[in-house]
Amino acid sequence: MSWFSQLKQASFRGIPFAVLGSEGHFGRRVALHEYPYRDTPWVEDLGRSTRQITLTGFLVSDSAVYGGGDVLAQRERIIGACEAPGEGILVHPTLGRLTVSCANRYGSEGALVVNERWDHGRYFELTLSFIESGKRIFPSVLTSTADAVNAAAAVADTAANADFVTRASVVLVQGSAVVGQAVSAAAIWARNAQGLSNDATSLHNMVGTLEGSYGRYFAGRNQSGFSSVTNAVTGGAATVNSLISLGAESRANVGTAGSTLSTIASGLGL
Repeated sequence: MSWFSQLKQASFRGIPFAVLGSEGHFGRRVALHEYPYRDTPWVEDLGRSTRQITLTGFLVSDSAVYGGGDVLAQRERIIGACEAPGEGILVHPTLGRLTVSCANRYGSEGALVVNERWDHGRYFELTLSFIESGKRIFPSVLTSTADAVNAAAAVADTAANADFVTRASVVLVQGSAVVGQAVSAAAIWARNAQGLSNDATSLHNMVGTLEGSYGRYFAGRNQSGFSSVTNAVTGGAATVNSLISLGAESRANVGTAGSTLSTIASGLGL
């Protein structure tokens, strides 16, 4: 891609013109601080300096490049564009589209200088001065969001660690008492279960589940209508010998279960 093919058609507020040359002022704004007995000053940076752009160009009747028509009409349009209030869009041949104000800040000449000569005929030479314009934003002090997030995260981490240590200490202190209570309760449950098993599987109580009448100690409950319920547990073919065997087996099972529960609870207590 050639240099000429990259150039853009210059215009201001939509009024085209030809460009012969351009001059720009760029840099930083600084405050110079000089001190006694110090050879070098301190240069305080105040931000980017105002960009000033000066274009040297011309208007010509019926240009083969940008058109434009009569040169006098072109001159009136460019004067009107430069005298209009507010910001405008400048298309610079190499800098591209810029928002500017047409004003000459550094020199004594006007923002637009039109040079006309009789021997130039339908050719007017121009000098245009522009200052880059920005939005009306006042200086402000900003908080570094990254530093603020890191600081908040550090505070949260410290608080979480402290809370964990406090809660863990309480749980450990209370946990010992809770485990002790669980061991004691398990032992009580085992003893009660064994006692209930001994009572429920005693031959005296189990004979009452048999069918028929077996004297004054057992006939009452069977004759009162409980035989239909108890027979569902023992079965109609049960005998005294089978009840003895069943009771012994049940007591052994309950005793084994109680011992296992006590062993587990004691292991938790350790």
